Amino acid sequence: MTVGERIAKLRERRGLSQAQLAKELKVGTSTLGMWETGKRGLKDDTLKMIAEYFNVSSDYLLGIDSKSVAPSNFKAETVAAHIDDDVSDEQMEDILNYIDFIKQKNSKKD
Repeated sequence: MTVGERIAKLRERRGLSQAQLAKELKVGTSTLGMWETGKRGLKDDTLKMIAEYFNVSSDYLLGIDSKSVAPSNFKAETVAAHIDDDVSDEQMEDILNYIDFIKQKNSKKD
C-alpha cells in the first residue's frame, strides 16, 4: 500500500471527503488528490503534519510499520490485543468497520 493509499484509507475511516480533509490540512483539494494517487510526493514536514492529524506514526504512512494503524486509537489497540499478529491492514480495517457497524446498529435500537 502506498503513502497516498494509506492517507485515503485514514480519510475514509474518518468519513471525510477530499475537500474536507484538504480544508483541515490547509491545502488544495487537487493537491490532496495528487498525494492520494501518488502523482505528487510529500515533503517531510507535510508527512509529519498528516501523521499528527490522523494520530499515526510517519512510519505507518510510509509503510515501514504496517501494524501501527492508529497507535493512540484505543479501539484499534484493544482489538489488536485480542487477535493474532497475522492480521493484515485490510483485515484490521474490516474488523474496525464491523465494530462501527454493530455500534451504529445498537445505537439505533436505543
